[in-house]
Amino acid sequence: MLWTVSEHFGPLGLMAAIIFGSQAFARRVQHERLRAEARRLRGALSVSLRSLRRLHWDNLRVLDGGEPPLISARQQMNLLRPQLGRLISLDQAEIEAVIGACIAVEAVETAMAIAGKAVGGVAFTVPDGEESRARLTSALRQACSLLDAADALMTPSRVPEMDEARETRFDGASASLRISTEP
Repeated sequence: MLWTVSEHFGPLGLMAAIIFGSQAFARRVQHERLRAEARRLRGALSVSLRSLRRLHWDNLRVLDGGEPPLISARQQMNLLRPQLGRLISLDQAEIEAVIGACIAVEAVETAMAIAGKAVGGVAFTVPDGEESRARLTSALRQACSLLDAADALMTPSRVPEMDEARETRFDGASASLRISTEP
């Protein structure tokens, strides 16, 4: 009788082992795909975030020196936008940092459009008033800070570039940017 029971349930047990094994293998393969997708997305986002941060630091230098024009980040944001649909594969903190940085970049675009006149759709004139410059400088500094924080989350092992501005300082009615090459 025991032999009869094992003859009937033996194949069922073997089928269950095959099904559960194949599901475990499929989950592992899917997990590896998601990890690879997240790694590729982090790389793409990191390049975009660094490029945007560099552009905004250059705009801060333009504001400090008064040399026109301020370059718009609109084209670079157009390259970043398609990546935003893939954010679901990142961690929650990374998603929040990237979205926050994108919002800050959009705020800079709005501040530049309000403060200066559009030049050919890709640049803006340097604003004349100190108040407009101060608001724009503040928006640029905030965007740079958020872009840097998001990039740091994407690539925790990165070393900050030595030629970038290290400190920005708001001094009363005028905004000044101090460029430093020391770490």
